[in-house]
Amino acid sequence: MDKYKIIKLLGEKSRFDIFMKLVEFDELCVSELVELLNLRQSNISKHLMKFKSLNMLNFTREGNIIKYSVKNEFITENTDLIKYLFM
Repeated sequence: MDKYKIIKLLGEKSRFDIFMKLVEFDELCVSELVELLNLRQSNISKHLMKFKSLNMLNFTREGNIIKYSVKNEFITENTDLIKYLFM
């Protein structure tokens, strides 16, 4: 995956915050992200679509709820970048 696209995606504060929460909590739904980050549901959904377009997220459906998590492959392939982000 192109590191430039990842950095560009995470360069926006809301997306960075969403990514960090997904890494921290392993799996979250949109309503949980709304509560944690105090952002609008529609904004979080749009940001999640951008992550999905770069194939960074897994998602599982539990009834009407979709849970999102960062793909293990993404973490493995980008360990250095993620460590840098957590500094």
